[in-house]
Amino acid sequence: MCVEDVRYILDYFRLSADKRMIFGGGTVYGGTDPADVVAKLKPNLEKVFPELKGVKIDYAWSGNFALSFTRVPQMGRIGSNTYFAHGYSGHGVTGSHLFGRTLAEAIDGDTTRYDVFEKLPWYPFPGGRMFRAQYSTIGSWWYQFKDAVGL
Repeated sequence: MCVEDVRYILDYFRLSADKRMIFGGGTVYGGTDPADVVAKLKPNLEKVFPELKGVKIDYAWSGNFALSFTRVPQMGRIGSNTYFAHGYSGHGVTGSHLFGRTLAEAIDGDTTRYDVFEKLPWYPFPGGRMFRAQYSTIGSWWYQFKDAVGL
């Protein structure tokens, strides 16, 4: 099971098979990695789990994520036999198992649930390719402020 909070710039966590904590969040927008991933994540880890203050972090990594404008994962088809789902946007990760099952059903011939998701409209980021990174960064600052003040 994976747990996430409801903030826009969310944290999420789960236990690995060997009962170790996997903790992530505090997304960085704009396609850059933080200089120190542990320093970026540790304050949130210790806020959620104060009893882990000072715990040794064995592994840390960062990376880009697929953000959709609506923050709802997108599902579609290319041609007659290639299905895809993308744009999980952080919050969508917890529902990825449903999308996987829905895609598997569609591949197996039952498109009942797939058809519902495929009909959801897609909205491009304003500014197109040239300004989408800047737009999403500015938007993330706004929502990070809202998270910080509890709006």
